[in-house]
Amino acid sequence: METFFVPEKIWQGGGPFPHVLVLLSEYPEFRKYARAHHELLCEYGDKLGVVPEQWLHSTVQGIHHAIDAGQLDNLRVTLRDELAGMDPFQVQLGPVWPGLTAVTVAVYPEDGMAELNGRVRTAMEKVPGISLRPPEPRFWAHASLAYARSDFPDRDLNRALRALRPARVDITVGRVHLVNQYQHPDRGYYTWDIVEEVQFG
Repeated sequence: METFFVPEKIWQGGGPFPHVLVLLSEYPEFRKYARAHHELLCEYGDKLGVVPEQWLHSTVQGIHHAIDAGQLDNLRVTLRDELAGMDPFQVQLGPVWPGLTAVTVAVYPEDGMAELNGRVRTAMEKVPGISLRPPEPRFWAHASLAYARSDFPDRDLNRALRALRPARVDITVGRVHLVNQYQHPDRGYYTWDIVEEVQFG
């Protein structure tokens, strides 16, 4: 694997920066799924930043610059407006994929998360002064169980993860959280303070 927190991924200004997340930490079944991988991932010591259960999430969209209180208030309103027409949807979490810089969990099907990302981007773009990174050609819905903190050969990790294969988890997504997110390269993961919960519909 290759280090995730390389200089070009370190947030300029340090944050915290507003993000919209699905808080997977709130789903006991997903916490159990993550726990099934915990012992293996922790064997890699400081090579991996293993995400603690309370910080498990799937990122819907981030803003990678500071915003003021007025913009944050506007964003609360536009998010509620854009998600008023969103219906709850079900996704399946799993399997785990060892990637180039992180150990990630697949989210399938992708349609609901892609629509959610589009609606959240629209809400953010309605607030003057908010600037977003260009959208991905195809939104990649995923969750991360660990981030690589250094470069290391991952053949054994790949094999061990494939051997685990706990049962996949079905959840219903019916809300998101607007948060102020912190990046912790020294710990190897992200944390946040909740600003507001936004229910669909």
